[in-house]
Amino acid sequence: MKSLILSCGGSPEPLIFCINDYNPDFICFLCSNDSIDIANDIAKTCNLSDNQFTLKVVENHESLEDSFAKSREIINELKKEHSSVHVDFTGGTKPMVAGLVLAAIGENCTYSYIGSQNSQSRDKNGLGVVQDGFELIKNQRDPYDVFAVLEFEKGMDFFNKYQFEAAKFNFKQASEKLELDESREIAELLTYIMDVYDSWDKFNNLYNKKPIKTAFYNIVSKIEESKTLKEYFVENYPKFYHQLKLNHEFLEIKISRKGLIKMDDVKYYLPDLLNNAYRRIEEGKYDDAVARLYRSIELIAQVGLTDKGIIKSRVLADNKEFKIDLNKISQLDNFEVKTFIYELFEYERAIQYGKSHFGIGSDKSFQLLSKFDVEYATDYLNDKELKTNIGSRNGSILAHGLNPISKKKANKLYSQVLSYSKRAFPDLEKYMSMSEFPKFE
Repeated sequence: MKSLILSCGGSPEPLIFCINDYNPDFICFLCSNDSIDIANDIAKTCNLSDNQFTLKVVENHESLEDSFAKSREIINELKKEHSSVHVDFTGGTKPMVAGLVLAAIGENCTYSYIGSQNSQSRDKNGLGVVQDGFELIKNQRDPYDVFAVLEFEKGMDFFNKYQFEAAKFNFKQASEKLELDESREIAELLTYIMDVYDSWDKFNNLYNKKPIKTAFYNIVSKIEESKTLKEYFVENYPKFYHQLKLNHEFLEIKISRKGLIKMDDVKYYLPDLLNNAYRRIEEGKYDDAVARLYRSIELIAQVGLTDKGIIKSRVLADNKEFKIDLNKISQLDNFEVKTFIYELFEYERAIQYGKSHFGIGSDKSFQLLSKFDVEYATDYLNDKELKTNIGSRNGSILAHGLNPISKKKANKLYSQVLSYSKRAFPDLEKYMSMSEFPKFE
């Protein structure tokens, strides 16, 4: 079933021509109070029965708002019962035409306009109405389809909300729809960008088996080397591009040439993890955020222990867990540190099984740090409020309980963990700023 919407003005001939050419199953005339009789005359001339057409009246034909509202009403009604909706915007007042076109954008309608065969086909020296017999249907394309406007807007909105898979899907749709090489180049790069950020958000150091910083280098290089891409990002989204380059700089610092973790890299995982936790708070995923904040607390201690030079470096190079290196402990002069470690159950087990390293939990890591006279470690051990908030994590459904975490608790814990993180890593805020994900504005 094909339906046709005609904006109806004072000239019936072009509309009659359109009806005869398109041969719809059903017609809806968008009329003003002054053009109702003209629409009925057109229906009579085209031998339309009462069930083949309807009239919808815009009360104020000089109102864009009224014309848009009535047009949307018509389109929604027709789409329920007809497989296709064709819009011809030849007749009617300018607000009626504009309202109809705006309402049809993005609704999978087809368009046409009754033009003339040439300039001599119009009266008033080629500027007036098309003369009878010289009409020519000029099919139009929805500009939102031509430029994939909705796909771009949805893709950017999804990215801003950290919905990377959905963003990637929309930009991929855009690239498949676009015909202009320049526009397709932009959409294809944006698809790639979405995929890379999706990988980083999942803590992947590697992307396509290479360090993820290589992917960012490729992105920046493509933009710098392409006039189309550079103009697009620099002119339309300069803040996004600036932050993307900062992200690249951060990853160059954080990730080694082969994507392995070096001892000096450990502290850079803290700003990255905190940013990831805050993104989950922005999404309203408070349990996910608290799980990351819980890991951040442990990482604070591990950053401190790494600074003290007692972490087994080979273990980090293999991207495994943090382990205390017994050989490095034996070389220390600090009596309190040695005594504390020698009394640990984990130490006894390591000696029993002939191991050169062992792991310890978060609290014991802070206790060990306090033996090095690290002030923030001592403060952490005495921070009852923080311990209470951490305890709420244990009742979370993502830990050991069945209760959801509230926004208030997630934000409070984030603030507390951030405070300790700054003390463990004085340059934290600088690198949090560098590793913050960009947004399309």
